[in-house]
Amino acid sequence: MSPTDTSAEMLRLCTRLLVGVLLALAGSLTWSGAHAGLMTGQRLTVAGVQRSYDLYVPDELGQGPVALVFMFHGHMGRSAVMTGANDRAAPYKRWLDLAARHKFIVVAPQGEKGADGYRGWNDCRADAQTNPRTDDLAFVDAMLAALRVRYPIDTARIYATGTSNGGNFCYRLAQERSEVFAAVAPVVAAMPARNKCQIPSRPVSVLIMNGTADPILPYAGGPVGRRQRDQQQRGSVLSTEDSVKYWVTHNGTETKPVIGTLADVEPDDGGQVSVATYGSGRAGTEVVLYRVQGGGHTEPSLSEHYGWLYRRVVGPQNHDIEMADVVWRFFQRHQRIHDADVPSNRVQ
Repeated sequence: MSPTDTSAEMLRLCTRLLVGVLLALAGSLTWSGAHAGLMTGQRLTVAGVQRSYDLYVPDELGQGPVALVFMFHGHMGRSAVMTGANDRAAPYKRWLDLAARHKFIVVAPQGEKGADGYRGWNDCRADAQTNPRTDDLAFVDAMLAALRVRYPIDTARIYATGTSNGGNFCYRLAQERSEVFAAVAPVVAAMPARNKCQIPSRPVSVLIMNGTADPILPYAGGPVGRRQRDQQQRGSVLSTEDSVKYWVTHNGTETKPVIGTLADVEPDDGGQVSVATYGSGRAGTEVVLYRVQGGGHTEPSLSEHYGWLYRRVVGPQNHDIEMADVVWRFFQRHQRIHDADVPSNRVQ
């Protein structure tokens, strides 16, 4: 191994060590024990690659059709980060409480490693060199097929949410699986500036939740990442406003939103949340923007607070709303309807 190779390897090891420390210090230990219905390490083989996902099925699920929610971790993440099984602050673990209360199923898939050695998702950014090259759409298809055999999944109520790269993958599902997903909710994510994905064939309700002070995924659009090297490898995105406009046009919603400002529950978090709702879309769809003023590359949460060291990297975390509760209420408003009832009007 040459001195150059040795230096590169040492840099990678130091980077991974730093990431481990940041995740270890991400927040207080708010996990109160594993949910009884959480099944980790479920496995499927897709295109010759063994894939895994964690599954939460509440007790007394009932006999009728139930909703299904996918939640996708971000770049450098894993499924345990989403369910809180890593014993750290995790806004997404609130989904398990919601599922227990409202009797639906939650799936936390695990992404594969990309060129930089970190796990993530093959989203629609054509210029993202660090995304894995796996067929993640086929993975989602395979999970759906397996779950429908085991559980009474309501095919009109299949949803997806996710953070950062996971949120970007939600956009891909809305574009290329619009016949499957009734609604998606990308968090700290935006549409790709160079889009390699197909135009969606159907309207899909979309909730976007982005922070205006995001140091990793710029609210105004542009290269993704804090460092210049990251920005050269992780692709680029449209602005949040242009991402909203894409779905407003595709869904044929009203172009003038209804705007409201939410209560500033925690003044010390340095920001406030406003909501812009574009309603009356085709097939009852809508587009909703939660604009987190002063928010960073984090999910807002009332109860799951990230630690100070983690926030120094990702920016401020808003504590005025509970992200999972907001998204679930949005999902509850939307079901996929029969193809014959959907008028044609696609973004060109």
